Amino acid sequence: MSLKKILATLVIVGLFFSMSEAFGQITFGEKPQQTIKIIIDENGIAHVTHEVIGSKKTTQQIETIVGTMSNLSVVDRDGNDAQYLTLEKDPIAIVLTPSNKDMIFIKYDLSDVIVSKDGIWTWKWVGTEITNFYFPQNVDMIWINDRPIYIGEKGIRQHGGPMTLEYVSDEPVILKEVMWEDKKFEVGIKTLTEIDGFEFNQPEKRITFDIPNSNSLVTAIIPLELLWEPYDVYVNSNQTLNSEFYNNGTHAWLGFRPDMSGTINIIGTTVVPEFPLFVPLVIGISIVLMLQFRNKFNFR
Repeated sequence: MSLKKILATLVIVGLFFSMSEAFGQITFGEKPQQTIKIIIDENGIAHVTHEVIGSKKTTQQIETIVGTMSNLSVVDRDGNDAQYLTLEKDPIAIVLTPSNKDMIFIKYDLSDVIVSKDGIWTWKWVGTEITNFYFPQNVDMIWINDRPIYIGEKGIRQHGGPMTLEYVSDEPVILKEVMWEDKKFEVGIKTLTEIDGFEFNQPEKRITFDIPNSNSLVTAIIPLELLWEPYDVYVNSNQTLNSEFYNNGTHAWLGFRPDMSGTINIIGTTVVPEFPLFVPLVIGISIVLMLQFRNKFNFR
């Protein structure tokens, strides 16, 4: 270790060392102002970046994310190495010394935090900081605590706290064709399991199919012209499941995870043959109202 680094270490220890008796944790300096970005690749590797606002006066301690770390680097905007120390605890902490650098980037990879089982990638997240997550290009929806979220080509922001994050890469879509009064509709079902006995019952405003495996992630993509919202979703006619979570103006997305195998029943409000001229008008009005609502409350 160079004399400069030794002196810097002694200064840090002398000025900023503190011990928490309640938790037995060693800390140096202050909590930083930072943004955490995590990019998940196709192999389930989490590429983490802490974007830390630099400080000229204070030492800062950054807690890394729990997991097996590799490829650690600490650099400034220009890619030059920044001075730091590590606290060997679980997880590792990075200590930044005061400097003139306005932004410091702490980068590393986590290889064992996301586990794949039966085609489903799962991360038992325990972070407490606000974190932005980005997913592989072949993932357009995720599940958080068993609730589906459509992300399209965007990511999500987690505002701290534990969560169970799940997603499926290249999730297959089973297309079922429905013919009614010489018009063809396609109902999409995204799932890793097989489905049987698909049926559309117009008089009962019902879509029915069988799921052979329990705890399967299932997303039904229903044309609004075929079956209008809102929807009730049941398994074996005795359990209400999560229903609509996304609507793009032409299709409604319904996500659910039945804890038993059996028959899924999706019951809507109306079907297009009952009101062939009225339904498109309602769809148009709904889109206009949705856009006005989004503009009013600045949703992005």
